[in-house]
Amino acid sequence: MATTGQQQKLLEEVRNRVETEYQKKTPKGAGIMEKAYRVLPGGDTRRSIFFFPYPLWIKNADGCHLWDEDGNQYLDFHNCYTVMMLGHGNPAVKAAMKSAIDEGTTALGAFKSSVVRWADILCERLVSFDQVRFTNTGSEAIMLAIRAARAFTGKDKIIMEEGGYHGCYDAVVFPPDSNGLPTSLMKDTIIVPHNDNAALEQAIMENRGQVAALVLEGLMGAAGMIPPADGYLEFARKITAEYDILFIQDEIITFRLDQGGMQHLKGIRPDLTTVGKIVAGGTPGAAFGGRRDIMQQFSPEAPRVHHAGTLNANPLTAAAGVAQLEQTTPELIDRLNALGESLANGIRTIFARNGIRAQVTGMGSLMNVHFSPVPIVDGRTAREQSNKDVLHLFHLSLVNHGILTPERGMFCISAPMSDKEIRAALDAVEDVIIDLKPYIVELWPDLSV
Repeated sequence: MATTGQQQKLLEEVRNRVETEYQKKTPKGAGIMEKAYRVLPGGDTRRSIFFFPYPLWIKNADGCHLWDEDGNQYLDFHNCYTVMMLGHGNPAVKAAMKSAIDEGTTALGAFKSSVVRWADILCERLVSFDQVRFTNTGSEAIMLAIRAARAFTGKDKIIMEEGGYHGCYDAVVFPPDSNGLPTSLMKDTIIVPHNDNAALEQAIMENRGQVAALVLEGLMGAAGMIPPADGYLEFARKITAEYDILFIQDEIITFRLDQGGMQHLKGIRPDLTTVGKIVAGGTPGAAFGGRRDIMQQFSPEAPRVHHAGTLNANPLTAAAGVAQLEQTTPELIDRLNALGESLANGIRTIFARNGIRAQVTGMGSLMNVHFSPVPIVDGRTAREQSNKDVLHLFHLSLVNHGILTPERGMFCISAPMSDKEIRAALDAVEDVIIDLKPYIVELWPDLSV
């Protein structure tokens, strides 16, 4: 067994080797990053896509492929954190956006009929949507759903899960990321563990009569694609109804798993739902909707809750959103989910064949790799038990092999993909694991069988 000093030297050796290979492939990207450092804090304006030694700088994209500024080609399993379900440059989305531009404007102080069509599709597909409002981001959708719940119930507190991600709205920023938030704000946010019926019930009982809403993801996305336990969402729906608490289902990620979202898969009807990612055809757009009596608070005929937004449901986004949703058929969703399951099972097989203790969590077309001997079942285990050093090496090695994923180990399937792309990804994963295994065995013996 190597000493601590030897282990540190070995870690530096493998990290330098992988990072140096990346730097040799991306000199133009490195040059752009140097310029970015001068005008952007840390050269970055979106923390979620940053990685060391510096992130990729992409020049163009088509289908499920990307090309960086140095001309390197990548298979895109990142898909902008699940947004690009139809891939890049989808012809129907491009045509709809071009038509909107050709009609003379991308912003109006008025409406276009495409907004009604966009809303119609969402209300047809989501059982919880009697009415809908559009926003520019998922964070705004969550913020306004919570505001609606507070206005409707006259209560202030909300309940969310530990490690849950609902955007950058202050009330739902998880404590480890809460620098800059007033402590007075956090007292109205109650945090419970994921998949824990007893803890959820206890939190409700301890704050009885004070809770406006429970906010839950259908699948914990940023925590690492961690599914709900059997019966958990159903229990959440039941107990919130019993205690007159509004149930807000965050389907911003999970709406792609079924045409009716996770709520259709689980047979539940939330009071309010937020959607985003795939609903706007790759443009900035999201929405929230729900029961008519709650949503009518936003009606300008008798307003109780204020909601404006210069670019809400702008012509370009509405056109792209309609084109996206019209192509998002049950058949497409089933095909992508099947490809995702094939990829997840293939990665699991590679880990087992090479004696590596790692897991793949997720559902359908969404999955996440975790290097951990401990089962990843919630936000806490994902944060504290998943080996981030191995994940960095795994991610950057995949980039060097032409596979782009987020650094946290997520894989997402898009419509242009087929079995061919799944095989290419599995070949790259196996090459990377074979290359990294000697280092894993020496540095992290708990990850080797």
